[in-house]
Amino acid sequence: MCPIKLVGFDLDDCLFDSTMLSQRARIEGIDTMINIGLKINRQKALILIDEIVKEYGSNSSKHYNYFIRRLNELEKFSISFIDQVRYIAAAVMAYHAQKIKHIKLYDDVISCLEKLKETSIKTAIITDGIPIKQYEKILRLDIDELIDLVVISDEIGIRKPNPKLFSYCLNKFNVKGHETVYVGDNIYKDIVPAKLNDIHSVYIHRGGKHDTNITGEQIPKEFKPDYEISKLDELFDIMIDLNKKFYIGKV
Repeated sequence: MCPIKLVGFDLDDCLFDSTMLSQRARIEGIDTMINIGLKINRQKALILIDEIVKEYGSNSSKHYNYFIRRLNELEKFSISFIDQVRYIAAAVMAYHAQKIKHIKLYDDVISCLEKLKETSIKTAIITDGIPIKQYEKILRLDIDELIDLVVISDEIGIRKPNPKLFSYCLNKFNVKGHETVYVGDNIYKDIVPAKLNDIHSVYIHRGGKHDTNITGEQIPKEFKPDYEISKLDELFDIMIDLNKKFYIGKV
């Protein structure tokens, strides 16, 4: 019997291309404001919205509000209250329409989850974020039936990289860290808390905003993942390897 009882995944930039989708949607929002009358240089607007996202985080729901405020307060625009509301509403509508239209799993996700579903191995998603937004992604991606448990930071009151979020998941399944594999794209928010729970850590290279080349100079040795992959089908070779080590240790 395989010693691995649970496989966990991050959501954004692990199971789908969140970075590219969000960037594309934000640009659509800016273009929509310009198309309905906002007088601003497009490149200047894109630089400003990127600056706001970096400052307030990608999960903020107020990016366009802050964008309009900065235009009025710092750039000396004179956008009326009515036009402010109109621009923001149009941008938000365009943003969500773009995300709904283009949200898509990476090509290797369904086959991986279906293969795991055929085994006795349980699956979980451990993700930061606002519950309604994260559940919406999971439902739109149509993977809710393939995942046994969804753990969302704001639902529990613990955010990554706090290792207690991962131990909470382990306790839910009554499994040990060494019986678990976790796949994530962020060294400090995924790999570090996994390792602190004795979970076999797998760093997946998806090319997202947190993707990095792992070198001894960049990442402290104790933070280095146990494995690195670029496709989820490599996960099964890892579990075979762990299985062999498990049985060798029993001899």
